[in-house]
Amino acid sequence: MKSAGTLQALIAICVTLAVTGVTAQKLAAQDAPAPPDYIVTVRSAHAFDETVDMLKSAIEEQNLMVIHEINPQQMLRMVGVRTGGMRQILFFHPRYMRQILETDRNAGIEPPLKVLAMEAPDGSVMVRYVDPVYQFGRYTGLDEIAVELKGIVEAIVAVVQ
Repeated sequence: MKSAGTLQALIAICVTLAVTGVTAQKLAAQDAPAPPDYIVTVRSAHAFDETVDMLKSAIEEQNLMVIHEINPQQMLRMVGVRTGGMRQILFFHPRYMRQILETDRNAGIEPPLKVLAMEAPDGSVMVRYVDPVYQFGRYTGLDEIAVELKGIVEAIVAVVQ
């Protein structure tokens, strides 16, 4: 059985989508504004399911842990929106969390890292993530770890290109 918190979160997402009038056509719109500079977008050379599997394997090969996989596509179906495949993969490792907390506790809100795989109507797959240099470089003393994490995320995403 789902926890009350999980159900409340799902209901909140569904209500927000319903109230804002989000539709599959709007989600797939090609004229959407460009993402901010700190959002990195990479085109996968593979099908959606293969891309997701490859990303999870690459995360583990980098000695990181897949913490959770979120299926926004399934949640959107709850409000009548049909989309192509969509998965958010959350990942990290306690060794980085320890370093971050020891250096600047304020940055403790940033982990875990995540990637989003999104299937377009034409079947192409895009992978997006927040640049770790942006995510962690804003905190005192975390420039070095931010660059290290950026290299790791780039290596993870490179496997699908």
